[in-house]
Formats: sequence, C-alpha cells, structure tokens
Amino acid sequence: MRTSKLLVLLLGAVLLVAVGCERKITGDIDEVVEFGPSNCFECHNDADFGLLVTAIQEQYEFSVHGSGNNTDRNRNNSSYYAACEKCHTSEGFIAEATGEPAAGDFFSPIGCFTCHAPHSDGNFGVRVESAVTLADGSQFDRGFANLCASCHQSRRDVNTTVVAGVELSSHWGPHYSNQADMLIGENSYEYDGYTYTKSPHSNVATNGCVDCHMSSALHSSVGGHSWNMENEDREFENIGGCNASTCHNGAVSTLDILAAADFDGDGSIEGIQTEVHGMLDSLHVLLEDAGLVDEDGHPVEDRVVSTADSAGALYNFLFVEEDRSFGVHNTDYAVGLLQSSINFLNTGSPTKSPSGTARQAKLISAH
Repeated sequence: MRTSKLLVLLLGAVLLVAVGCERKITGDIDEVVEFGPSNCFECHNDADFGLLVTAIQEQYEFSVHGSGNNTDRNRNNSSYYAACEKCHTSEGFIAEATGEPAAGDFFSPIGCFTCHAPHSDGNFGVRVESAVTLADGSQFDRGFANLCASCHQSRRDVNTTVVAGVELSSHWGPHYSNQADMLIGENSYEYDGYTYTKSPHSNVATNGCVDCHMSSALHSSVGGHSWNMENEDREFENIGGCNASTCHNGAVSTLDILAAADFDGDGSIEGIQTEVHGMLDSLHVLLEDAGLVDEDGHPVEDRVVSTADSAGALYNFLFVEEDRSFGVHNTDYAVGLLQSSINFLNTGSPTKSPSGTARQAKLISAH
C-alpha cells in the first residue's frame, strides 16, 4: 500500500512535467488554475520528492493522525458529533481555522492540507499562528505549537466542571489529550493551601510540542511528522529534542529520567514516568474506594459528588492520565496535582500526608 501511494505521487510528478496541470489544488482554491512545469519547479525539485515527500509520508503513516481512526466523529455519523469534527476531521479543522463552514458530505482524516495551505498562502506555515485561549481563559502561546493546542487541550473549564454536587458521566472531566493545559500548568483543580509549582518546560521550548515531538527522526516511527516519542516494538525513544544544546545538552538517555525524589513513596527513587505511574496507581485505588471510578479508572456514571474537593481529586487523576506524558511535560505540576489529591483523599487535607505529618512533596525537577 505504501509503495503504491509513492508510485502515484511520482506518476503525478511525471505528468506535471509532461503535460502541465489544470485542476484545483486544494479545497482552499475556488477557481481552476492553470500552470505548467516551470511553475511547479519554483517550489518543487527532485530532492523534494525523494527526501521531503517520501520521508514525511513514511513518518505520517506511523502517526495517530494518519490512522484516521476517529474521523467518524462528524455530523454524518450523528448530530452529537458535529462539535467534534473540528478536531477529528480535515474539513472540520479547516472550517474552524478559516471561519468558512465545511461543505460536502465527506469527511477525511487529518492530512497535509489540514495544517498547511501552501497553495493558498504561498508558504509552508501553519494555519493557526496566534495564541490559543484554553477553556479556563488561560493563554497558550508557543509559536508553531499553537496549531497543536487548537485541539490538544482540555476543552473543559475546571472552574465550571468541578463543583459541589456535580453528577458524573463517562465523559466527565478534561477532554482526552489535554497536553496544552499540562504543558503550561493551567486549568486543573488546585486545592487551597497547597503550593503548586511548574517545571521549566512550562516556559522554555519556544515552539512547545514541535521542539520535541518533531525533532530529528532516527526512524520514521518517531519524531518528524509521526509526532511519536517512542517505538515500543523497537524499544527506542525520540530524545533528540531533549538533548538540544539549549535544553539538556546531551544528558538525557531516556524519557524516564531519574526523579529528584521518591514521589510515589515506595521506598526507591525511580524514573519520573515510573514515579508518576506509581502515584496514579495509588490515586486510582483511593478513588475506587471512594466510589468515584471503576476498576478501569473511568468515572462512575450518575454518581453525585458532594464536594468540589472530592471531585477535584478525580479531575486531577484524569488530567494527568489523559496528558499521557506521565510527568515529562510538566513534572512539578503533575506531581503536585497527584500529591495534593492523594493527601486529600487520605487525610481530608491536601497538605497532610497519610502519616499525618504536614508536608508537600519535595520537587527539585530535572525538567
């Protein structure tokens, strides 16, 4: 399948050189345009097809975006999904970015022209460049990553979601993939009296997600337009962005970098991701004992939660879980959210550990 797609691309290139082109290039152009091969090669050359097109295609086919698994989240499936299509389909995202309603009866997966409009804009910039306002009003402004934050955010305002007497549902809490909120350390439930801190990741990496997730790829399955940070089958991770001279400068050998303290309290200092997994496991048990989640960690349907602090512990659990970096994006903030929630469910106070000693986790983050 991959070979056939490449042959189609190359055949198209040959036809352009041989006969020119007279067709619509993307959905952004309303009129038919005419141009010949000399126009094409103002932008494209042999290296483009060999290096750029092939490499990006290979990387993209390893990506979740390229799978098209959730493209059915659109109005053609159900009116319920009409609000989802702006992030789950190419047509929906373009409509949201341009302000022009999506037309037609077909919705397709996220692709090249979802994020870029080179034939309309004359460059390979991204469709979203301005700061993105998160659901709680916080501003995410991290260069090219503003495009990512358009969709990779909570989509829920913690201030109106976590309230006393809230009734839970299977979809209660932050929307999946709330990476923008986690990266800048906003829009989660912060307990009164607990001091939350943020890791340097919250204000370094000028282009946020792009600097790490699109760093130079050592294999098509990670970095670049795969956006993946690891390949579990081959057992390697994309640490190129971490080791940039402006960041860790070659000191990182794994994403599960050694933590500064025993965050999960199991008696040993392990990697940050391992420690955060341990804290999530502990919080899961407490939430299940309180009747707030089931054994799979999903909110208990129709359960009414009497206090905001109790609901907040569940929100923080989902917030850290759905971020899916397990502490890498914002170590101090993730650990603080989990520690305060664990303390509250154990002792009734976010600042008191189960032993009764007033303390907060010592956070000397490596990030």
